[in-house]
Amino acid sequence: MIQSWKQLSSKTVHENPWWKYQLDEFELPNGAKGEYHYMKTRGSVAIIAIDAGGKILLHRQYRYIFDRESLECPAGGIKPDQTPREAATAELAEEIGVRAKILEEVGSFAVGTGLLDDVVKVFIAKDLSFMTSEKDETEEFEHMRLSPEEIDTAIFRGEMWDGVSISAWAIAKLFFKK
Repeated sequence: MIQSWKQLSSKTVHENPWWKYQLDEFELPNGAKGEYHYMKTRGSVAIIAIDAGGKILLHRQYRYIFDRESLECPAGGIKPDQTPREAATAELAEEIGVRAKILEEVGSFAVGTGLLDDVVKVFIAKDLSFMTSEKDETEEFEHMRLSPEEIDTAIFRGEMWDGVSISAWAIAKLFFKK
C-alpha cells in the first residue's frame, strides 16, 4: 500500500480570479520534508456540443503561452457563484453562441495531477439553439463543425492538441455512439 504524505502547512502565495498559487510544506513517510508548489482551482467544465446533423461544434482560438491557434471544445473555469452545469451553460453561450435543451454530465478527469488540482466535468450538449454571444475581451473565436471522424483525424494530425478538449472527446465519444 502506498503511504500518503503529511501536510505540515499550506499558504496561498498568489491569487487571481481563476486560480490560486499554493505552497505546501509536507513530510514523507520516511520523515523527509519538502515543499510542494501547485495551482488550486474551483474546477472546470468542457462541453461536447452536438448539432442536429451529428456534427460537433468547436472553435479555434489563440493561445498566448504557445503563441499558436488551438482547436477546442467550449470549456472554462467554474466561477465562485456557479454550479458546474451553470458554468457549462455559460461557456456554451460565450464560446459558440448556443443554448442547449439537453445538457448531460458524462464524466470527469484531472488535468495535470502533479501541477494543479483542477478537475474538469465533461458535458454533452444536444438540442441546440443559436443566440448572440458575449465573449470575454481576451477571446476571439473561429467557429467550426466537425464530424466525429474529423475530430479523430484532427487529433491524429496534431491540429487538435489541447489536452482538455482531447480528454473531453475521449469521454464523450463513448456516449456519442449510444
